[in-house]
Amino acid sequence: MLNLTTLEVRAVDTGGRVIIKYALWAVLGILGLYLFFRFLLPCLAPFILAFLTAALCEPVVRILTERLHLRRGVASAICVLVVLSSLLGFFMLVVVRLIDEGVGLIMELPRLASGLPDILSKLESSLRRAMENAPQGAQNYMNDALLAIGDRAAQLPAALSQKALGWLSRTAAAAPATLLFLATFAIGSFFISCGFEGIMRFLRRQIPQNALVTAGNVKRDLLDGLGRWLRAELTLMAITFAILTAAFSLMKVEYAVVIALLTAIIDALPVFGSGVVLLPWALVSLLSGSPGRALTLTITWLVATLSRSCLEPKLIGDQFGVSPAAALLAMYAGFKLTGVVGMVLFPFILMMLNQMNTKGYIKLWK
Repeated sequence: MLNLTTLEVRAVDTGGRVIIKYALWAVLGILGLYLFFRFLLPCLAPFILAFLTAALCEPVVRILTERLHLRRGVASAICVLVVLSSLLGFFMLVVVRLIDEGVGLIMELPRLASGLPDILSKLESSLRRAMENAPQGAQNYMNDALLAIGDRAAQLPAALSQKALGWLSRTAAAAPATLLFLATFAIGSFFISCGFEGIMRFLRRQIPQNALVTAGNVKRDLLDGLGRWLRAELTLMAITFAILTAAFSLMKVEYAVVIALLTAIIDALPVFGSGVVLLPWALVSLLSGSPGRALTLTITWLVATLSRSCLEPKLIGDQFGVSPAAALLAMYAGFKLTGVVGMVLFPFILMMLNQMNTKGYIKLWK
């Protein structure tokens, strides 16, 4: 007969094995994600996009082949051309305009920064008046710091110009790779659409029937979660973009649209917010003798932040059931592994895993 001590030892041993098992799964999962995003995704990206495009075209392709009796190749070519033409039109109407304004803004940065030495000079005068009563050692230290800041400010326009030229040269150097990516995506969309039914039959043959049913349920739930998350994030970004565009237009800010869009994107990133752009801008405006603009920027930041804070719980809320600490861990791990993109992607992956765990498709935790 087993005594109590033996049962306790076995329980501790079983618990230790469970912890080790889950730790190994976590390490393997993180390693797998890193290997996928680091090595596989750059190679598979145009084909993944091509497959998604073909899946998007498939209902229309079926209508054209079954009702209008067109050959599948012709129907696929028509649908793919329509989709690609729509994407190209969107690119020409919106993205090119944003790039044009962005390049103009970058080229204007040296001129915009040329007034920075005057702003720092005013700030230096204010600091010198404030530290007149400080000990001599502190005064010497602050004097050295102010001189260093002044030297950096004097070099800033040239540094910005050099950075801008470097960005433009890197963009030009990336053009051939971008064209190859787009060509592969376009051709791959047509070929995959032509053989979409065969590809799907091949994929289904590789998966057991019971796993197909589970995969269908997982797909439905994941798409539902993805749709809710995207709708919420895009709605919040659109509201922030509209607020910022209206405010910048009233302030008669140059390149209002592109600055508002960049600020809205930064606002959507985890940890960051619109204050990363608006508050330093307000401080610079105040120091440069524009208290009205500083006040307007501060009010704009308050309105944008309050709008997002009030709407986000209703749009996203706790529907995924992920704790803030777990989301913060996912953000940090994503940033360390893949940079800023990982800060957005890893919390979303965590949300999806939590939803799959809650639905019972996987058992990662209780």
